[in-house]
Amino acid sequence: MDGLLRGRIFKDALRSSFWQRQIRLAGRWRRITVKVQQGAGLKWKRHLKLELSALAFLAPFLIPLLLFYIWPLLRGVWISFHSWGILGMQKYVGLSNYKKLLTGGDFFHYLWNSFYFVLLIVPIIIALGLLLALLVQRKIPFQTTFRSIYFLPYVLSVSVISFIWLRMFDSKNGLLNVILDTLGLPAVNWLTSPGAAWWSIVIATVWWTVGFVMVLFLAGLQEISPDLYEAADIDGASAFHKFRYITLPGLMPVMKIQIFFQIIAGLKLFGQVQIMTNGGPGDATNTIIRYIYVTGFKKDMFGLAAAQSTMFCIFMLLVAAVQYFFLNRKTD
Repeated sequence: MDGLLRGRIFKDALRSSFWQRQIRLAGRWRRITVKVQQGAGLKWKRHLKLELSALAFLAPFLIPLLLFYIWPLLRGVWISFHSWGILGMQKYVGLSNYKKLLTGGDFFHYLWNSFYFVLLIVPIIIALGLLLALLVQRKIPFQTTFRSIYFLPYVLSVSVISFIWLRMFDSKNGLLNVILDTLGLPAVNWLTSPGAAWWSIVIATVWWTVGFVMVLFLAGLQEISPDLYEAADIDGASAFHKFRYITLPGLMPVMKIQIFFQIIAGLKLFGQVQIMTNGGPGDATNTIIRYIYVTGFKKDMFGLAAAQSTMFCIFMLLVAAVQYFFLNRKTD
């Protein structure tokens, strides 16, 4: 009897408007919660799909980067802590290779040789590339032909360029000495004199890469508005003032990039030295990259060569950081 009475009271309470409203609200909140959860799930799946799509598009770049740059870099660091011969025999030696590198003077000597080459070539190649860009942008006959001729050497490999100039600088039958002999001037030992050997490498490298520098400057010149030059002409500005206050500031972003990459490329000089001078005369033109090559592949000291490569990589990162700081520093 009591159970039936309690059941009837409970049913009457459920029929009351208050409790029915509460039940409806509870059901509504449950449906909203389910929808929110479903929406969150769909949003997460959509986000995951976008991330996977981005990775799929980046995969053709990321996979070669990991295989041919990141993995060899990590492998080289690991080898630098070992004594590693040509037969693959390895022995952990800790920091012994780095100690040998830092206590000997050869590494820093050849590092200075590479830096010396940078000091020689970067101002020349930037100035000459800018000059050629200013000349070939003018409306002259055969303008496109001149641009192609100046750029053509850059499509050749460093080996081809080096062999061409090796013949040009030959002390007996080279074209340059033949011209000097025709003019009644004494022959020059281009590749066997320390000073002349460096300038021979500089000339060959400038001839090879100046066309690329010119093309980048041409692209920068096309971004400068002609209205600025027209306004300068109205004000009676001279050609020098137009170059100083319009052309040069307009080319500054391109010039910063050029300087950055030319310094990095100069520090990595190898092919021209290996083919044209073989590091000679003596070790006068031996660079840091060739020194690492000789240590690893001529002396079979791969552990020490890996340590040298690691130190050179750290040095390159420091150079890049310094360049970034100075080239991107805001000036008033």
